[in-house]
This record gives sequence, C-alpha cells and structure tokens, in this order.
Amino acid sequence: MIKKEKIVIYYDEDCPFCKNYVNYLKLKDNYELILKNAREDNNDTKIDINNGFIVSYNNKFYQGSQALEFLNSIVNKSTILGKLHFFFKYDNIFSKILYKTLFLLRKISLLLIGKKSKI
Repeated sequence: MIKKEKIVIYYDEDCPFCKNYVNYLKLKDNYELILKNAREDNNDTKIDINNGFIVSYNNKFYQGSQALEFLNSIVNKSTILGKLHFFFKYDNIFSKILYKTLFLLRKISLLLIGKKSKI
C-alpha cells in the first residue's frame, strides 16, 4: 500500500459555498484528504480562519485565494475544477476578484441562514 501525502483543509462547514467546494474536490485518489470544520476544529492552527479557508500541506499553510490556487493546481485535471484551473492562478486578477466575491457571498449567505461569519 502506497502512503499518500496528507492535505488538511480547514473550512466553514456552515457556509454553503465552502461545503460545496470541498465536496467537489477530487483529491482522495492521490492524497489523504482531511477535512476539518473550522467551527469545531480550529485549535490546531494559529491562523485566523476568518481571513479565508486554510490548506495545510507538507508543513506549509495556504489561506484564501492562495489556498484556492494551490488546491486547483493539484486537483485531477479531468474534473470540472481541474479544467478550470487556468482561471485560478494566484497572480491572476480574476482569481483574486472571484475569491473576494465568494468571501463576501459567504458572509451574506451565513447572515441569511442565521449563522455568524466570525469563527
């Protein structure tokens, strides 16, 4: 049995955008994917999850649009997210605007369902 590299994703499970995104990731074939609900499991990271979701890989942390770009760079290229990878380069202005828009929509959607956006 081949040992898979571990990726830990801290995200807000109450956020519909965050939850759907992590459910669409197709990384389990190549990586040991550990999903942690930041509302429950934020003790083992010193990074403020309120600035965006966090990815931990090989002792490095990526947050917000950098986390999005990292995940899209390793996702299976045959998936929808993999095919859209070129849109999510960190140095791409589209990626930065998209992430900020999704971040704002997260706050609005949580407000509408009666959840606090701060964790």
